[in-house]
Amino acid sequence: MRLAVCGLLFAASTGLFLHAASAQIATPAVSAVAGRSPAIPFELYRGNRIVLSGRINGVETEMMLDSGAGVTTLDKAFAAKIGLKGGQKIDAEGTGGRQDAELYQNVTIEAGNLKFSGATVVAIDLTQIAKTIGRPIPVVLGRELFVNSVIGMDFEQGEMTLASPQGFTPPAGAHEVKLTRDDTLHFLPISIGGLPPIDAAFDIGNGGAISLSQEYHSKQPLIASLPYGTSLAGGVGGLHEARRVTLPTVEIGGFTFDNVPADLGGKPNGPYAGKANVGIQMLKQFKLTMDLGHDRIWLERGKRPVEFFKDRSGLFTLLEGDHFNVLHVSPGSPADRAGFKKGDRLTAINGVAVGPAFYNGQLSGWARGVPGTRVEIRKSDGATVTLTLANYY
Repeated sequence: MRLAVCGLLFAASTGLFLHAASAQIATPAVSAVAGRSPAIPFELYRGNRIVLSGRINGVETEMMLDSGAGVTTLDKAFAAKIGLKGGQKIDAEGTGGRQDAELYQNVTIEAGNLKFSGATVVAIDLTQIAKTIGRPIPVVLGRELFVNSVIGMDFEQGEMTLASPQGFTPPAGAHEVKLTRDDTLHFLPISIGGLPPIDAAFDIGNGGAISLSQEYHSKQPLIASLPYGTSLAGGVGGLHEARRVTLPTVEIGGFTFDNVPADLGGKPNGPYAGKANVGIQMLKQFKLTMDLGHDRIWLERGKRPVEFFKDRSGLFTLLEGDHFNVLHVSPGSPADRAGFKKGDRLTAINGVAVGPAFYNGQLSGWARGVPGTRVEIRKSDGATVTLTLANYY
């Protein structure tokens, strides 16, 4: 048996999405847990990862929320830690290639006041993804939550709410957007630079703003003419080089945004071939209400100014304990001009030592700073190099 796991895509700002197409996926029984609040506080980690607390088979753990995940996914080490045994060996396929995985049935998932009994989960090795994001990822919580409840996401308050779809009243004044469904993915129309609308996967697990499939962007002269940088994309199964651009405009749900960073798919036949993907950097501009079980969402523009995170360093790194391992340097970027090379090890940023908790500190977003900002970077050979942040795409 083969299960398609189309993701853990590293998108803009080392973004992520996970999608697992349904293959003998059991429908869990959903029940409410007495005494638990339907309101769940969450952390927007590094500004692009929704992290909350939940339980797997009664074991409390952090979970990363992902509307694109067709099945809840566990890190293999966590699955072993909680005693999951007798999994079915499967071939998981991601954006970077194939990877061994295991399928487990009859698992209990709890989030907020909801319990999902008899759920199916997939276990894969999430080690490399965790290094890129900068924290362990024991669980990626997916489709079970989204299709069995109405979910409200208030990014300004850092709170998620769950409600029953039965008798639900939409928020007054919010803009309703009808979604179309393809297997476990939901799509909404967007328009780029005034071009005809294109379907885009609704994916809060993608840490970027917009990702465009190779089949789409390769046919658009407007996009091909944009200045670009390069980075790495992929995830499950490996990484590959991809381009980054800044789109002049993106229209979504009746709202238009200017100068939106985007990632251009570098491989054909990806998880949304011929289409696009809308990620958390775009969606966090709204107060979201999601009723994916009925193929609809509501958008309310937030009070905060529009802000899209954009890399201004040109470095793609993995957090390896006490250092960042440089896997890619974008040609012509500030990092390239400063002399950084693939294989460099970075041990301190502006005098702050790199370590497991680095992304919990004030320098977590150093590479997304204001153009012109000078950053002192110490390498493992003891040399300190000054990198000046700039827009390079």
